[in-house]
Amino acid sequence: MELLSPAGNPELALAAFDGGADAVYCGLSGAFNARMRAENFTPETLGKLIRYANENSKKVYVTLNTLVKEDELGTLFETLTTLARLHPDALIVQDPGVVEVAKKYFPELKLHASTQMGIHNSAGVEAMAELGLSRVILERQITLDELREISRTAKIELEVFVHGSLCCSLSGRCLLSGFLYGQSGNRGRCKQPCRRRYTTPQGEGFFLSPGDLCATTLLDEFKACGVSSLKIEGRLRSPDYVWKTARAYRILLDAAPGEVHEAHREAENILSSALSRRKTLGFYDFPSRRDLVDSRISGVFGTPVAKVEKITRRGILVSTSSPLHLGDRLRFLPPQGGDGDSFSLTGMESAPGVRALKVKAGSRVFIPGKFSAGAAWQLLKIGENGYDFSRHAANLPPLRYPLDLEIDFCSEGIEVRVAGHTFSRALSFAPAEKHPLGKVEVEKCFSEGVPEPWRTGNISVRVDGKFFVPAAGLKKLRREFWEEIAACLSVEEYFSAHAEKMTAFFEEVTQTPASSVPPYVHDEAAAFIVPPFVSEGELGELECDIEKAYRSGIRRFKISHWHGFTMLKAYPDVQVSVLFPLPVCNSRAVKLLKEQLSCSAVEAAPELDDAAFSALQKRSDIAVFRTSEEHPLLVTRVPLTEGKWHDERRNRFEVRKNRNVYELYSLSKLEN
Repeated sequence: MELLSPAGNPELALAAFDGGADAVYCGLSGAFNARMRAENFTPETLGKLIRYANENSKKVYVTLNTLVKEDELGTLFETLTTLARLHPDALIVQDPGVVEVAKKYFPELKLHASTQMGIHNSAGVEAMAELGLSRVILERQITLDELREISRTAKIELEVFVHGSLCCSLSGRCLLSGFLYGQSGNRGRCKQPCRRRYTTPQGEGFFLSPGDLCATTLLDEFKACGVSSLKIEGRLRSPDYVWKTARAYRILLDAAPGEVHEAHREAENILSSALSRRKTLGFYDFPSRRDLVDSRISGVFGTPVAKVEKITRRGILVSTSSPLHLGDRLRFLPPQGGDGDSFSLTGMESAPGVRALKVKAGSRVFIPGKFSAGAAWQLLKIGENGYDFSRHAANLPPLRYPLDLEIDFCSEGIEVRVAGHTFSRALSFAPAEKHPLGKVEVEKCFSEGVPEPWRTGNISVRVDGKFFVPAAGLKKLRREFWEEIAACLSVEEYFSAHAEKMTAFFEEVTQTPASSVPPYVHDEAAAFIVPPFVSEGELGELECDIEKAYRSGIRRFKISHWHGFTMLKAYPDVQVSVLFPLPVCNSRAVKLLKEQLSCSAVEAAPELDDAAFSALQKRSDIAVFRTSEEHPLLVTRVPLTEGKWHDERRNRFEVRKNRNVYELYSLSKLEN
């Protein structure tokens, strides 16, 4: 199983690799990734990391996992062009429009379904396979029993979270941050309102703030399920956290049968020093979901180390409850809970003008700087000094561009095709008596000795026949090939195809549908609605309900999640429309749903503003509509107290149970 760690910047990536991760996932700055508050990567630093990973048998996955508005499609294409040049091992995607553009224009890029797609049953996994994705990152609220059932029929790779923060809401279903603060979690800017205090019929507390996931005891279960990748959450965490979590899980994965007990003890010791919230098994142990949230505990990550006594123009005076050391990462915590600013501790004064390297618990210390905080605010430690990978990151090798090779060998010679060029040699190879030429041997040889600024990407090898090629002769062919290619292939020529693709894309995306689009007619009585959350155990019942509806004459079906397409494959004559929470924000998403899944109408994502909705409608050749139906702001399997809620800013809500989930609805707009 692959161990996959977070990388909010190059230093975190190197910390993960040093700790033992096989792969990292990261995002480009300002480019459609769900952790926009992380430092993230530039194309140059990402290219350097990908080269480093390639040369050290590691992998890099890039997150492109937020929703994309119509007027952002140009930027999306430019981002995909950049990524195609860098050739990461896969892209992690949420928006169906991103899937459509990537599959059509950049088929060389592998796609993984983000957990934000909310895939939570085998029918959803099958739908992703039908779309051509190679991996699904499963919803974090599935149980271990459900995972076992999903894995039995999965035809593509499965990835599961094993450690880190948990969202209270089902992935992709939370609108709370966007509703309260205009900062959408589906656009990478979640303000974490779930970590704040609420008043409910049960009393006052942090009822939406779960503990952190820690699945060290379930690795054998994941292995038995055939899980391909174990994912650690935490692109906003510090290098010490990333290194420690990667190291702990590496120890567990590498432990020999007789060393398991000692490995668990060592791993738990490491994890106990990695700052985190209260540890839980998440939703894997479904009965324990009632203990997932401890409403008495603020869900803000970090360990309290100091309290602010006074704010001045020069900085803050704090009293410490734990030791502090220069280099520690700290975060402010307002008294009402929530998300305060974080910073690195670069200076302290134990007395006016007296600098301190470290201070003990019970000290009063001045921290210079400009801070957005107030008296009585707490300081939390979110990272420790001593895990500095900045020098290593600064010395990463220059980026190289990948070349995909198609190599054909036969007894009469060799032909290699690369970027529109062909290298060939007519030769005569003798029949093999013992060691015929093999694909692995050819791939390994041609991936070496690559001249700057190139590196090998995907290598396809075909060996026709059983013949012998001496190692020296194979290396000579490789040298001749790379010398010829280096002399005739320039970076500008190599990327000329990308420029042609961009021209074609802009011509296509700016076209207005020639025919008028008929308006969408709301007729709930004549349609069968496939619910958005259907647990693995409920698929059989849903299948029977669909069959009964079809036999009764119903031909109109409304699908609100990906599993619906799999459930309706047996009924090709039905009319299908799409509802939220399957998100539609752009015309490329509409194109995919219409052409590949035969949809006749789609509901626009509710967080689209009027301008974005109008732009989407203009470019769609099927009906795009909004509904007056109220959408829940948060949907969860956590058993919430039903009834009226409110927060400290006088926002009023109501929790209702809907079949097997709990839904949080708004009763009022923000009043201040």
